[in-house]
Amino acid sequence: MAQESFRIGADGATRELFSFEDAIRQFVYVEMPFDGDGDGKNDLIRVDIIRPRELDEHGRVPVIYEPSPYYGQFPRHGERKTYLHDDDKWNSPLVTFPLFYGNYFVPRGYAVVLSDSAGTGLSQSFCDIGGRRDVASVTAVIDWLNGRANAYWSRDDRSESNRATAYWASGAVGMLGQSYDGTLPIGAASTGVEGLKTIVPISAISSEYDWYHPNGCLLDGDDADGGWYEPYNFAESLMSTANGLLQRFEVAPNGYKELKEGSDKAHRSYNDFWRDRNYRLRMDRFKASVFIVHGANDLNVMMNQVEPFWKLLGEYGVPRKMWLHQYAHDDPFDFRRATWVSTIHRWFDHWLLDVDNGIMGEPAVSVTDPQDVWRDYPTWPVPGTRMHDWTVRAGNDGSVTPVSSPAKSDCPAASPAKSDGPASSPAKSDGPAAFPVILSEARQGEVEGSPAGPSATIAAEPFHFKGARVKEFVPYFDLDKPRDDRMLALSAPIERDMHLSGSPRISLRVRLAATGPDAAKTSELDTNIAVSLVEYGEGNYVQPDPDLHVMTEIADRTSTFGRETPQDKATYKVKVPRRAYEMEYVVTRGWLSLAHRESFERFEPAPVGRWLEVSLPLLACDWTVRAGHSLGLQIANTTTRLAKVPLADFDVDVASVRLELPY
Repeated sequence: MAQESFRIGADGATRELFSFEDAIRQFVYVEMPFDGDGDGKNDLIRVDIIRPRELDEHGRVPVIYEPSPYYGQFPRHGERKTYLHDDDKWNSPLVTFPLFYGNYFVPRGYAVVLSDSAGTGLSQSFCDIGGRRDVASVTAVIDWLNGRANAYWSRDDRSESNRATAYWASGAVGMLGQSYDGTLPIGAASTGVEGLKTIVPISAISSEYDWYHPNGCLLDGDDADGGWYEPYNFAESLMSTANGLLQRFEVAPNGYKELKEGSDKAHRSYNDFWRDRNYRLRMDRFKASVFIVHGANDLNVMMNQVEPFWKLLGEYGVPRKMWLHQYAHDDPFDFRRATWVSTIHRWFDHWLLDVDNGIMGEPAVSVTDPQDVWRDYPTWPVPGTRMHDWTVRAGNDGSVTPVSSPAKSDCPAASPAKSDGPASSPAKSDGPAAFPVILSEARQGEVEGSPAGPSATIAAEPFHFKGARVKEFVPYFDLDKPRDDRMLALSAPIERDMHLSGSPRISLRVRLAATGPDAAKTSELDTNIAVSLVEYGEGNYVQPDPDLHVMTEIADRTSTFGRETPQDKATYKVKVPRRAYEMEYVVTRGWLSLAHRESFERFEPAPVGRWLEVSLPLLACDWTVRAGHSLGLQIANTTTRLAKVPLADFDVDVASVRLELPY
C-alpha cells in the first residue's frame, strides 16, 4: 500500500503523521546559471533540507523555503544553525534548523529548505543587495526543486556521480521570511519562476530605492558614510566565508564598483541600478499568491514598501492577504503566536497541497487597533475611507511667530486612561487659538482646485523657522516653549475617534531663506523638508527599541510549537509589546529631498530665495486618533532620522498648506 503523504484532521488542517526525530537532514550545493564572484566557475548555493523519512521514495512533498543572508551571523529566537560537525560545516548537515518551521511542518508532510543567499554564509557568488545575483540564488533553488537546475552533494566535486536530484519534491514551493529574508521571496516572485506557488513576506522590501532613499533622502546610518543604509557597506558586512576567507568585492567582476557607483549616494537618484531592484515594476510576472505581514511602526522597513505593493497586487489580480499591526520590525510568531501558526498552516495547506479549507473566503485584511484588538476588513485602506482636506491658519492674534501654547499648569497629569471615557487630552481652557498656528479640517468650499503656483501672491506674512536637524515631535509638556526651528500647527481636540487608514499627503509653498547656516554661502542647496503628524493626548503607546523592535521577551514564559530533538528545540520564549503611558505619539511622518522635488531621476538642488511648490506623501498608516486628543503637524528642515544635510532657514506660506488625511 502506498504511503499517504498527508492527512486532514478534524480541524481541516494537515495533521502530524511523520517523525521529526527520524527526518532526513541533508544538504546540497545548487548551481547558479552564472559566475557571480569571478572565479571561473558557476556559483554554488548552500541549501539545507529537512524532510520526512517515511516519504523518501514513497511520496513527493511540498517545500517551505526560507533563504537568508543572515544565517551565518544572527540567531532566530535564540537559535542558530548548528552543524553536525561545526569544524567542517561545508560538509556537514544541520542538526538545528532555526525557528519552528521544521519542527512543526515536517511531521505534517512538508519539507523545509533553508539557503544562504548569494555570497553569504556557505554560498559562493556575490551579494548584490536585492540585485540579479541575489534573486538568481533563490530562483536557482526553486529550479532545482523542479528538476531544472543542477546540484551536488559537495561543493568540490561537480561530477555526474556527485549530482543530487530533488526526486522527493512535488515542485510546489512556498517562500517566507522576515526583512531581507522576506524581500528575496518578492524578488523571486517578480521573475515568474515556475513552481513558486505562494510567498509570505514579513516586514519585507518591494523596492530597494524606497528603503535606501525614501523620497530621495539618505537615512541616518551608523557612520558619516551612511552605515548599512548604503548597499556597498551592507554587502561588505554580509560577505561569505564559503572559501574559508572573506570574498572581497574586487574578486567579483565590477562588484564593488557596481554597488558604489550604481547606488549614487551623492545624488540619490533613481536609476537603472535601483530600477533592477524595484520588484513592483514586474508585477505582470507574478504567479504566486502573497500574504503580507507588516508593522505600521516599522521604521526599518517602512510602510512605503507596503501601500504601493498591496495596491498593485490588487490591480494585477494577484491573490492576496495582509496582517497590518501596530508594532515595528517584529515577527508575527512573537505578537500573535498561536493564531499565526494556525493561519500560516492553513495558508500553506491551501496553496501547496490544494486543500479547500476556506482561507481565501475569509476577510483579506486584519488590522490591530490602538488597543491591540484585531479587526477584519475585506480590503485596505478600510472601506469607507476618503481623503479629507485640512488647512493651517494663524492663531486668533494673527501671529505666526512663536507665542505661548496652553499653559503648563493647565496640563493634566499623566495617568492611565479611564475605561468609561476618552483619555486625558491637551487642556481646553485656552484652546488652540492660543497656539501660533492652528490645524483644522477645511470647511466646505475652502479648498478648491490645486494650490496656486509659485508665482502666486503670498496671502500673509510667511512663517519663518531656522534650519536645523530636529526630533520628529515636540513633547507635550514642552509645547509652551517657544521654538524657532520648526513650524508646529495644533488642532483643537477632535470630537470623535478618527480612523486614519492609508497614506496622508501634504502640499505647501516654501522658500529657502538666505539667512540659513549654509544657504548664505550658495545660490542652491541639497537639503530636505521633513513632516510629522503627531497625536497629543495620553495613551499607552508602543515603544520601539533602538533596534526598531517593539516585542520583548518574558523570561519565565515559553510556548511550544512542533516536535523536538535534543539539538533542535521547539520551545520559545513568549514576547509582549513594550509600551509606555505618554502624552504624544507620532502617527506618521514623511520626508522629501528638495533636490528631487520634481523627479527622483533628476538631481536639481533647490534654489535659495525662490518660492517652491512642494508635495509629498507621508508614510501610510492605520491608526485611530481618539476623541479628545489633538493632532499636531510639524514641518522642519530635516530630522534625526535622516543623515546630515546642508541646512537652510525656511519661509512657509501658511495659507498654502494642504494636509490630506484618509479617514
